[in-house]
Amino acid sequence: MSEAPADAVPERILLAAKNDYLEGFERLLGLARRELRIFDPDLSELDVNSTRRIETLTRFLRGSRTHRIYIALHDVEHVVKRCPRLITLLGSYTAGIFILQTQGEAAKVQDCFVLADGDHLLRRPVTTQPRGVLVINDPKECQPMRERFDEIWESSVPAVSANTTGL
Repeated sequence: MSEAPADAVPERILLAAKNDYLEGFERLLGLARRELRIFDPDLSELDVNSTRRIETLTRFLRGSRTHRIYIALHDVEHVVKRCPRLITLLGSYTAGIFILQTQGEAAKVQDCFVLADGDHLLRRPVTTQPRGVLVINDPKECQPMRERFDEIWESSVPAVSANTTGL
């Protein structure tokens, strides 16, 4: 269900550089009111371990017990080895943030995208290319990407935990 006001004017902003994608992500984080769905190769380009980014995600999760962050990644090594703040956040909000790793056909998908509340979308059709789009206040355009995320999510497995186990 969409929370965008009925009179919200849809925006579509073309992105030409990888830095535009990072700026679009920042804008999307500010628009998120209930959930974030992130599909990315490894999160290495989204600066998720910076103090500023973790503070933003923490504020989002503190906003309500029902706020959720779903992250599907092809490779979790970057998160496990280089994102201790994100791992700490995962430990603090075990019911609010989930990180899965793609498998099977989902592991072959070549784009990356972020959805906020089913109303806003940030997408690069080919992860390795800088071009992309930022869509604001357009639930109709976001709906197919939400369905696609759900398909990716269903073919992914839990892969990152805040707990370390071993002998």
